[in-house]
This record gives sequence, C-alpha cells and structure tokens, in this order.
Amino acid sequence: MKIAKKICLIGRFAVGKTSLVKQFIDKQFSEKYKTTVGVSISTKQILVNDTQLSMVIWDIAGFEQNEHYVHYLRGVHGVIWVLDGTEVESFEILDIISKSIPAIKQIPSICFINKHDLVDEWIVSNKEIEKLKKYNYAVLNSSAKTGKNVAAGFNKLAELLIK
Repeated sequence: MKIAKKICLIGRFAVGKTSLVKQFIDKQFSEKYKTTVGVSISTKQILVNDTQLSMVIWDIAGFEQNEHYVHYLRGVHGVIWVLDGTEVESFEILDIISKSIPAIKQIPSICFINKHDLVDEWIVSNKEIEKLKKYNYAVLNSSAKTGKNVAAGFNKLAELLIK
C-alpha cells in the first residue's frame, strides 16, 4: 500500500528544523545558517511494515517570524516539535501553539530536543524536560550535526502515522 502524509516541523527560529530535515533526507549537515522564508517542502519515501509512506515534510519558518503559522498546519497528519537544548525559551512554543490550536494535541507528534552535540552548553533542566511528559509525545535528544536520533525520530513518527 502507498500513502502520503503531511508532516510539519514546528519550532522557534534557529532551533535546527532545516538541519534536521537535511540530515534525515540527505544525511548532510552544514555549519552555514540559512533562514527559512515561509516554508520549504521536501519529500522522503520510507517503508514502514508493508506500507510505502511518502513523508511530505513542511519545514516552516521560525514561529516568531511567521504570523501565518496556522495556515501551514491545515491538513497536517503529523508534527515534529523541535526544541533547542541550549535555549530554554524554545520550550515555550509547545504551550503557545497548543493553547492557540487545541486540536493539534490530537495529531501524532514527536519532539526533538536538538543540539545534543552541544550538551555541555545545554541550559535546559531536567525539570523542563519532565514538563514535556504532559504532551505524551516521544521525546528524543537529537543532533542534526551528528545525526543522533534523527532517523529514529522521523521513523517513530512514521509508525504513528500508519497505525
């Protein structure tokens, strides 16, 4: 069976959304920062059990820069929340979006705490990470730079999407 699912990456400016997508699709990382304007759409085909899944990945510009965020979420099947372990403020987006779009809580989701390669610079406490449990999302420490847990996170979401 073949199916296509729209996945949106949600996170603040510069948390590593684009780098995670590039690592997942091309197994590449660039130190050069390039701001996403609006949305960038990529596709990756993966096989989950006996299902050929086309993941249509919407890399949406940082939340602070985009007043039309809600429009990009129309028709979304899955969400990847991207937080930055070196920036506590990045954790606020879960509450902000969940309050403004309550239905998003019903969408299959996972959460990356990105930049694990910079774990010595992490300022996020275990208490902040514990607060994420209320959302019932799989939470993975990830690194777009090293590839740590990137494929695992996307694959976990893929499994949730075909249940």
